[in-house]
Amino acid sequence: MRIGIDAHILSPEHHKHHPDIADYTRSLLQALLEQDKENFYVIFVDARLPKAELDLLKKDNTEIRHFPFAQYRAYLPFFYSHMLVSSLLTTARLDLFHSPEGLIPYLYPGKVVTTFHWVPTGERDSNVFVNTWMLGARVGFSALCRKASHILLRNGKDRDILCGVHHYPEGRAHVIQCSDCKTVDWKEHAKEVVDIYKSTKKEKPIKVVVKDENTKPTLVQRVLRFKASKKKTL
Repeated sequence: MRIGIDAHILSPEHHKHHPDIADYTRSLLQALLEQDKENFYVIFVDARLPKAELDLLKKDNTEIRHFPFAQYRAYLPFFYSHMLVSSLLTTARLDLFHSPEGLIPYLYPGKVVTTFHWVPTGERDSNVFVNTWMLGARVGFSALCRKASHILLRNGKDRDILCGVHHYPEGRAHVIQCSDCKTVDWKEHAKEVVDIYKSTKKEKPIKVVVKDENTKPTLVQRVLRFKASKKKTL
């Protein structure tokens, strides 16, 4: 398989650089490249990534690509993540794209695996919800999750929120137990991740029915319901 890995958060200059997520991404990449010789990895990095770290990613089964205009992502978050990145991934002709930082390019038509380091409820953490996921609503977030073939989570509580609140299929939400990256068995974790990659080959897209009691029907939905009720009375 030709697998794309989102590694641009490794750059300290990334506008949302998070040391813990960067450590997770770095450790996962090292384990995958050391153990998995069957698949080919296209690693997407920020052009500002230090050369010493970039050189560690150069292997016989890797190809390095740079995210374009990464320095402008802070100013054009939606356009960058959902249009430029989607276009770049499409041209890379991937069998699968994995973002260890939790990115799901909404316009990308290919298969996606992502790692969520936290899951917003859409209630108390509404500010984080809006700033991080941009869609700012439970229904929008649930639709975004539907684009991912599998989602990896760092603890069971987040899995409960993802499946219970956002109605993501339980069979495709995986708790990877890495709340502390220093205690992770990376060899075993990399094997588990590769098995998930392989499972996406014959899987069909997820169909999620979003149920939210607080969501009011749109004007279009009301008109369609009215027309349907009229036909029944005739």
